[in-house]
Amino acid sequence: MRSSLTKLNPVIVIPVYNGRDSVLRLVQQIKSMVDYSIIVIDDGSIDGTGSDDFVDVAYLKHPENRGKGAALKTGLNLAKEAGFNNALTLDADGQHDPNEISNILTAAREHPGALVVGTRNLIAKSMPFHRKLSNNITSLILSLRTSHRVRDSQVGYRCYPLSDSRLWDSIEDGFQFESAVFFNAAKLRILLVWQPIPVIYGSEESHMHLLKDTLRFIRTIFRSFKW
Repeated sequence: MRSSLTKLNPVIVIPVYNGRDSVLRLVQQIKSMVDYSIIVIDDGSIDGTGSDDFVDVAYLKHPENRGKGAALKTGLNLAKEAGFNNALTLDADGQHDPNEISNILTAAREHPGALVVGTRNLIAKSMPFHRKLSNNITSLILSLRTSHRVRDSQVGYRCYPLSDSRLWDSIEDGFQFESAVFFNAAKLRILLVWQPIPVIYGSEESHMHLLKDTLRFIRTIFRSFKW
């Protein structure tokens, strides 16, 4: 009963790169469902995305493309500095159903201080084969490396506790940032809570590069031995 009464002061953080139409659509969907503050971090888009597109939304743009991890770190730092105690992150490309926001925040209320992470069915037919393969392999490697069960290493639908910025303090600026967070969570003994979310893949263009990002993940694993 005590945990159910835990109050959250959450903010929604959305990183975006060249996804003007999809992020505007997502912001409108969120606004129609919940009344939380929203921070959009534009990672140097060159598709015309700008501050004039957003009303009642905090918007910050990197002068150049630095990577998804860099955008998330900027957003999480801004959220902490603004006094929020939790930041819910989701991707701007339509792969994260905003209807799941309430479920993820409920899990955060029930587990104060935990890192709540969405978990998808990694063998679902709708998930591209190369994503199934890479996600299952990286999730297994992270589980072995951290001694914690990592169910979905690549998902960006999360609720971060903002009490300790060391959770997201990482050298990684690209897609590997979200994997590196699990190393920090294990080191800080932060509980991982897994919240089921649907698998959604459409015609959106992915900014991930299978070979390059696989090699970068391997580099991240080696770097983790120095942390």
